[in-house]
Amino acid sequence: MKLYKALFSLLNLMLEVIYYISYPLLRLIGALYQYNEGFQRPAKRQDRPILIHAASVGEVNAAVALIRELLKEGYPVHINTVTITGRALARSIFPELSISLAPVDVLHLRQRQMRLLRPRLILIVETEIWPNMLYAASKAAIPIVFVNARLSEKSLKNYLKIKPLLRMIGSSIKAIMAQSAEDKARFERLFNTVPVTKAGNLKFCLELPAYDEIKIKSDLGIKQDDFVLCWGSSRPGEEALILGILPELKQRIPALKLILAPRHPKRIPEVEKLLSESCHQKLSTLEPKADWDILLIDALGHLTSGYAISDLVIVGGSFYDFGGHNPLEPAYYAKAIIMGEYYSSCRDSVLILKAANAIIISNQDKLLEDIVILAENPLQRAEMGRQAKIVLTENAHALNVHVRGIKQCLK
Repeated sequence: MKLYKALFSLLNLMLEVIYYISYPLLRLIGALYQYNEGFQRPAKRQDRPILIHAASVGEVNAAVALIRELLKEGYPVHINTVTITGRALARSIFPELSISLAPVDVLHLRQRQMRLLRPRLILIVETEIWPNMLYAASKAAIPIVFVNARLSEKSLKNYLKIKPLLRMIGSSIKAIMAQSAEDKARFERLFNTVPVTKAGNLKFCLELPAYDEIKIKSDLGIKQDDFVLCWGSSRPGEEALILGILPELKQRIPALKLILAPRHPKRIPEVEKLLSESCHQKLSTLEPKADWDILLIDALGHLTSGYAISDLVIVGGSFYDFGGHNPLEPAYYAKAIIMGEYYSSCRDSVLILKAANAIIISNQDKLLEDIVILAENPLQRAEMGRQAKIVLTENAHALNVHVRGIKQCLK
């Protein structure tokens, strides 16, 4: 243990030196990519908020219902995100809360944050193990709870190599609330002195907007007999995949309209170039009604409305090895769902939907036929959507389990 302590101290000393030497360059890069807020001092608080650490969009979405419940209980809340897209989403959902970027795990920045925010509790969403955050919280005697926690076998193997270090810096970890029995078992191997609970997946506890689907379709020029296919959270290669099969799809589904929503806004120019090269009529979410065959969602906050008006949803990040993205948002709107074979990041959600016959797992070769089969079978789509909504309802207990566990730690 003394060796790990010495190595950790040496590593932090090196990080601090590198940070101060490269500070002007870091600020320049931060300004270029809108990350400068990550170096700024947070406002001093006296109300001792619960600090929610949610890395990016997926973690923010997972924590929404939990944050709302904590606010209903009267707890003050401060949200950290690592990405600017995560911060933008959090601010759009919770404009009344203080929300900040905290992407740099340098010890003096973490200690300053703990000193000024004075959180009564830190909730780390999913699997964000930041050594200096753990260490700073431990030194300040601030309890930590991992919520909606998940841990892959690959990550476990990597973390086990530094298990003594994690034990040393993680003395403030009071509870781990795991998504599944498998996640629970992995966390128990990593943190064998911390209580680990199978609490369920908070992503099932969705509270998404209700939309006037008829009005949205009218505004977008979508006719009653159009077939709307939405590809949500697409990743590199997936836009080319759907564009490659689109001519045949349109032959077999003449009234097809495609809604395309890249996962990362910074990829919009790349996707626009693909569309222009394919000679497709494109409509931007920021444009007025026009004739189109592809609607490109190029602004945050519009994907759920795309899901709501669709006849069929494809969830991206899953046809190439990106781990997949959350299929539960289209399930909330009772939509039939297709997903690729790569879904390690949302495995439990997919398996539960699959067991209920609420999702079809496809691949690059089968995708065209799977789309056509569902387009030609409205009753099958309706039943898949109904089962998907039932899955959400039956798994909504996760919120209550998390809130009870958090309250115990607050005592």
